[in-house]
Amino acid sequence: MGFGHLYVDADPAAVAAAIERHLAARGFARAVMTPARHPRRMKEVREDRIRLYWISPRVGRWTGVFEFRYYSNEARERWGYTDEALALSLSKDAGEAWRMEILDGAGFWLWARYVGGREVEGGAYQDAPGERSADPAHPRYALNRIIEREGFRNVGLAYEHIPGPCVAPIENVPQGAGGIEGYEGFAHLAFERPAAEGA
Repeated sequence: MGFGHLYVDADPAAVAAAIERHLAARGFARAVMTPARHPRRMKEVREDRIRLYWISPRVGRWTGVFEFRYYSNEARERWGYTDEALALSLSKDAGEAWRMEILDGAGFWLWARYVGGREVEGGAYQDAPGERSADPAHPRYALNRIIEREGFRNVGLAYEHIPGPCVAPIENVPQGAGGIEGYEGFAHLAFERPAAEGA
């Protein structure tokens, strides 16, 4: 299982606007995505040129942000599922933010809480399959305790319900058949940055 999400204590419209401001400062602009233009293979997209997000409805305090990342082993700014710079920016511009990543096959868990543009809580844990404990007090379950404490009611919300008429099937990633549009449901955001001359 692989999992990577940001959660923000703000309404979806405010989160989407903050994402747009963050990416605009890096040379990205909103783009219209259509099924014909949507990438279908993981290695077709360079994240320095395109960024794709799904923003969930607010559930309790939290709006989920899922970035659908496409990457190969070429040089890139970041390797994880989530964008720490975006999480920091959202916490400053929209509301308290959490970043969570799990690569359970490798026994790796990461979490961080951001308030006002700085990390105020965080940790990571990694173990080997033979070292895994069922003891709920074990460090590998720290993220479970955070989820319970903070009231995350569906930690996979932004991922499990990838919506939209703008979304084309991508390799083996399951997606809902129905299109969900507007902030009463989910928002699909696409951003592009023109390629530099000669790139």
